[in-house]
Amino acid sequence: MVEQALEMEIPFRAVVADILYGEHRKFKEGLENRQIPYVLAIKPSYAWYRPIGEPGSVEEIAWIAPWNGEDDPGQWVKLERTFRDGHTEQWWALEAECRPFGVEKRRRLVVASTDPAELPELSTWYLVSNLPAPGAKRAKEGSKKISAADAAEVVRLYSLRSWIEQSYKQVKNSLGWAQYQVRKDLAIRRHWQLVCCAFTFCWWTNADFLEGEAPPGVILKGEETATTSTTTTPPPMEERGKKEDHEEPASVVLAGGAEEGKEMAGAIHNALALLEGILREAPARGVKRVA
Repeated sequence: MVEQALEMEIPFRAVVADILYGEHRKFKEGLENRQIPYVLAIKPSYAWYRPIGEPGSVEEIAWIAPWNGEDDPGQWVKLERTFRDGHTEQWWALEAECRPFGVEKRRRLVVASTDPAELPELSTWYLVSNLPAPGAKRAKEGSKKISAADAAEVVRLYSLRSWIEQSYKQVKNSLGWAQYQVRKDLAIRRHWQLVCCAFTFCWWTNADFLEGEAPPGVILKGEETATTSTTTTPPPMEERGKKEDHEEPASVVLAGGAEEGKEMAGAIHNALALLEGILREAPARGVKRVA
């Protein structure tokens, strides 16, 4: 997908992904070899070889960082995360220095947490990134592919990833993504394509609600202020992975008819071509088996 985005010249700030990708050595090497910027999550237990007595995991690095409360935060800097609904949350970020990570090294480690004293599991992120820090040697070299980002920008970028989970929840519960079982391969693929088209139509018909100016996503509370852009509200941490007790009602923006109008989202550029392609690839009438 990353290679296709590059081939299609789709602009993006960085690749963001969860622990599954952050712990995948070949994936990270592939991004670095292609000079593709990224912000990836890693496990608190992520470790490396080191002399006995030296901290050797990202969680240990976070624990030993000086913290004596908000009045004496040590190396932790205050962040303010602003969500689309207007509410804000106070977070803290640590630009960690250790054997494999550092401001002047190829990869940086940024720890973000709501509570540096306790490092709560559900609201603490351990982020590795190849984006250079402002003022670092790599930033001064002026790479056109990878521009500088402070700690607030790194946290903001990773916070955008939560909408992957949020969108999947909507697609699965409201649009029937998971209702493809006991079908043949071609029927499954057509079902997925139709669901993706429906999801795109829903976003399109609500575009007017997204045009208003939104507040910046993450602000660094210090001498420097992060350059931020619109972010979205991630799902509450305690609800991630929780099974729904009941079926959610169908989205109110689902089209009710075939004609374009108030109840039907307008086609988006090549959306009709996508639908025609699905119909064209359908098995002929009377065919009971698809090769």
